[in-house]
Amino acid sequence: MPKIVDRDARRREIVETYLTLVAREGMEAATTRRLAEELGVATGALWHYFANFDEVLALAFATVFERTGARIADHVGDHRGLGALVRMLEQILPLTKTTQDEALVVVNFWGRVTASRHQNVRRAFAERSWQDEFRIHLEQAVADAELVAHTPTAALADALLVLSLGHQVTFVLDAPLSEPTAQWTLVRSILDPWATDRGRALVAPDPLAD
Repeated sequence: MPKIVDRDARRREIVETYLTLVAREGMEAATTRRLAEELGVATGALWHYFANFDEVLALAFATVFERTGARIADHVGDHRGLGALVRMLEQILPLTKTTQDEALVVVNFWGRVTASRHQNVRRAFAERSWQDEFRIHLEQAVADAELVAHTPTAALADALLVLSLGHQVTFVLDAPLSEPTAQWTLVRSILDPWATDRGRALVAPDPLAD
């Protein structure tokens, strides 16, 4: 009898191997040929499970996005307001090896995939991106007197989303702004004009050092 292959499991294995390669050897090294070599198969065998390399990247992107969301939920826990916001940003900004590896995958995906393809992935990102969570935490911060009453929470949530995505790009480009201190300086520059003394104390220069 022919061997029965779990197609979904095999797709996940290929994506996990790709993510491992990016983490271990860097984005440039994680080529189709290197991926097939790591899996111990011919390059052509990959295309039994994916239409092309862009589809591998799309599933890798979706996997990273899901993992980030799970980490955020675990790290934020019962925290609220600016404390929750800081904990959330710690899991998004490229500050650690984990989030830096994820930035490589995310930026590579956006750079390779055209606007007309993988609409399901882009739609999922748009629907589940972090603005709503940012806004909720900012509104909690207003209620808890960590931010002033007239804080434009929706606009700040949008700004934090753009900042988060931008920091992923600056990390991939190895720009000075990718330094952790520089990342948090920009976060504070968005929040400080609206923060009370109590709120400023919650957005430390380097929360990861606490």
